[in-house]
Amino acid sequence: MGDKKHALVLWRSEHSLLSVEDLASAAGVHTGIVESFVRYRLIEPSSNSASGQLFSTSTVARLQRIVHLRHELGVNLAGVAVILQMTEHMEALQRELEDLRQRPGLMGYR
Repeated sequence: MGDKKHALVLWRSEHSLLSVEDLASAAGVHTGIVESFVRYRLIEPSSNSASGQLFSTSTVARLQRIVHLRHELGVNLAGVAVILQMTEHMEALQRELEDLRQRPGLMGYR
């Protein structure tokens, strides 16, 4: 039963924004964990509605990364914030480099 609920939440997440409850369920954590990470600004809602905060589907992966760093590697919240910031910066640089490589004549020396 839990797997079906998890699959349903993931399907819904591909088509819409997630509530705190849906986000927690999709990441396999309690809603209190999500609320705590929002307070520490490790995750941020995409928008707010009358029924509460709503999160983009990409937040599921970020939340899972945070949980992995916290609970499996023992990183404190300040460390998690730094690791996430550095990882996102490196990913942006990698995308930029790939874009440059796709431009004819700019990176002709491989």
